[in-house]
Order: sequence, then C-alpha cells, then structure tokens
Amino acid sequence: MVITPVNKAGGPRTGTLDDINAKTISEILGFEPNVEDDPDKVVNSWGFEVDGIFCGIWDYKGSHKYGSFSTFGPNEVFEKLFPAHYV
Repeated sequence: MVITPVNKAGGPRTGTLDDINAKTISEILGFEPNVEDDPDKVVNSWGFEVDGIFCGIWDYKGSHKYGSFSTFGPNEVFEKLFPAHYV
C-alpha cells in the first residue's frame, strides 16, 4: 500500500476509528495531520491517497478526546491500515 498525503479534507463519513489517538494515526499513515479543516469543529484532519484512492480521517467536535475519528474512503483500506480500530 502506497500512502501519499494530499491537502484535501475527507468527504462524507463512511466509517469510524475507535479506541485510537492522533499520534497512533500519524504513526500508521507516516505523517502528521495535514489538512486545515473547519477550526470550529475539527482539530486533527488527514487527507491522503492509498494506491491512488482518496481517503480522509478527522475528529469531529472533540471526538478525539474519546478516541474516536471519522473516516472517508473504502472499507478495505481502513480494515488493512487500522484492523483493530475500524468499525
């Protein structure tokens, strides 16, 4: 899997990462949050492509405090990258 950062926010939520934090997400992806998202609602936001397929991860209204992040992209990508956390 080739992960490439892109400066684009995720689309509509298609899944959730639970029981995880921003540091672990950054370690798995290989880069820190890279998207300037809505500052009133989002603290951490990653935009990236996996083998050319656009994906996104972000927290929403403090969800990062509870270890929960929203995702956008194919289930298969998140199941491979975050097998213990993707729901």
